[in-house]
Amino acid sequence: MYDVTTIGSATQDIYVFSDKFHVAEDPRQNSGMAEFFPFGTKIELDDILFEVGGGATNAAFTFRNQGLRTACVARVGDDGAGADVRALLKKNHIADRLITDHKHSTGHGLIFLGRTGERTILVYRGATQEYQPREITSRLLGSTKWLYVTSLGGNIAALKKVFSVAARGSGQIFINPGKKEITEHRSVLRSMIKQSHAVLLNREEAAALTGRAYNNISGMLRTLQAMTGGIVLVTEGKHGAYATVDNQAWRVIIKPVQGTDTTGAGDAFGSGFLAGFIQKQGDLAYALTLAAHNSAAVIQKIGAKHGLLKRGSALKTLPISIKSFSIK
Repeated sequence: MYDVTTIGSATQDIYVFSDKFHVAEDPRQNSGMAEFFPFGTKIELDDILFEVGGGATNAAFTFRNQGLRTACVARVGDDGAGADVRALLKKNHIADRLITDHKHSTGHGLIFLGRTGERTILVYRGATQEYQPREITSRLLGSTKWLYVTSLGGNIAALKKVFSVAARGSGQIFINPGKKEITEHRSVLRSMIKQSHAVLLNREEAAALTGRAYNNISGMLRTLQAMTGGIVLVTEGKHGAYATVDNQAWRVIIKPVQGTDTTGAGDAFGSGFLAGFIQKQGDLAYALTLAAHNSAAVIQKIGAKHGLLKRGSALKTLPISIKSFSIK
């Protein structure tokens, strides 16, 4: 019996650094910013760094760091990158429930990291989005108290099978869907959220899933609360996060920290919350505090795992506030 089993992606992340990359305002982009580099030329890199990434492995590291018995389900290629994922899980005592894909390569992310910690990622999903429903069995998922479901690359058939198998077990489900699940399969995803005990989205995803305006956070939270009946978490980067349960809502505000790399911040928040929730037997305030600190810590290191907190790390060094408010 595991405390948490994660399922989702496992990738090799390649960070590239160069002073030839420039960030500038661009009103054509949703973020209002764009990253530029010269076209038709060879660009010298200042450094290159290889890391294991992906939502399933990132979350698994938080749970293991917090002393929880953890398993990781992901799909990797029969290649060097897949071997690196297996080796890292083994080294950190995370149970390897990886599926080896002999046709597709391990997923990769090519990350152009800016000076402020923001980044642009070129994504090759590879084996990650090739889950086959027949592969998702009770034996694969194992016996677990919590199933932490991250993006399956928009593979809704496989995601439906995950929920079908999980429904026959006794574990609770925490879901952190990806952009493709939300934009391409919104109605199906809503039915899965009804089976979940907790859901994590960023504010843009919450607006897309609920159909509410981006500035109507109370409306988003009400709709999501009605959808799941459990815990709702909505993050908004450096501006903090929101949480609801039983129609009560909280705003989490954290003192800004100097970020080095925002990759994995959402994974750190969601997994930090669930780890705290398990450790303190449903103490929401502690879970939100651990989530905020874990997320703030990870962005101060390059890579989605190096800054993750260990169990027993002091949580009083970073001022945060948790304030209740009404969403009625």
